[in-house]
Amino acid sequence: MKSVFQRLFPRAAMSVACAAALTSGVASADEHVLVLLDRTGSMGLESVPGKTRFQVAKERINAFLDIVPPQVSKYSFWTFEGTGYVEVFSFAQNKTAAEVKAAVNAAVLGGNTPLAKSVCAAVDSLINYLPNQFHSKRIYMATDGEENATPNTDQCWGPSSANPYPSLDTNSWQWKVRNKACTGNANTPGPCSGGIPPAGLTLIVDIDHLYDFVPFQATTFTEDKEVRDSRNSFASAAAVNADAAFFGGLSNETHGRYAGITPSTPPAQATPVPGDATGDGCVNVADRSAVLAQYGQTVPAGTPTDFNRDGIVNIYDHNTVLQNYGRGCTTTAK
Repeated sequence: MKSVFQRLFPRAAMSVACAAALTSGVASADEHVLVLLDRTGSMGLESVPGKTRFQVAKERINAFLDIVPPQVSKYSFWTFEGTGYVEVFSFAQNKTAAEVKAAVNAAVLGGNTPLAKSVCAAVDSLINYLPNQFHSKRIYMATDGEENATPNTDQCWGPSSANPYPSLDTNSWQWKVRNKACTGNANTPGPCSGGIPPAGLTLIVDIDHLYDFVPFQATTFTEDKEVRDSRNSFASAAAVNADAAFFGGLSNETHGRYAGITPSTPPAQATPVPGDATGDGCVNVADRSAVLAQYGQTVPAGTPTDFNRDGIVNIYDHNTVLQNYGRGCTTTAK
């Protein structure tokens, strides 16, 4: 009896796809991906209806890990809260995507937000891992922003910038984090396109930003300071606007991907199913057809069929459909 994949994808079609992969510009080295999860108190607030920011962040990270990358990936996983970060897994431990997913799902909420310290330490970790070899480097961070706990002795400590991105105040934490990601030095401005010396390492920063503007009713319940602060509707609205501009700008400069998730974000976008090109929450023949219709094409950022965001629809996107086929579907919808 043939499997569902053998029935839907004839051998000839798969042979063509595999042959095309040989000419699709496959990366020659693996990618180092540091997943950075915000587990501060305010991540327990509601995001999309029925799910907290923390739940949505976990589901988005899981979906990312279920996408077939264009090259072999090595993973590190960190969380941050309180006054620092926790290195749950290092690159040297060689954890699989499945093991990282399990650790992500097991993470629990904590306290305040040492965001600047954690991002800059993550950059150092990526720079210092196998520095004499060629590898692409990526930070994937899920956070609600609102930096408030980086120690004043840290390389990226600073006040919040009074001016929004891209006109960041010198010595603000945003200015330092941006410099760190682009030049490798928190106090050295420069274009991200120049790479991090001495080898010209390029760092990609993907950010999932979970926030909202819903006013807080003070009589609803009692929370710790981190959550109370984030519930102040006036201060929070100003902060998330600045955060959105900064996170979006940083991701754009580093050729990464920024996603802003609010209560009005459609469910299929808030917690996407890997392999779902049509956005209906079900990975089926329609998604396979969408990928094949653009197969081999160079596509702009955000194209639904380009699951791994490498700018081309190819065998890796096709395999993402294969590996997730039937996910999110009812029996009759496959």
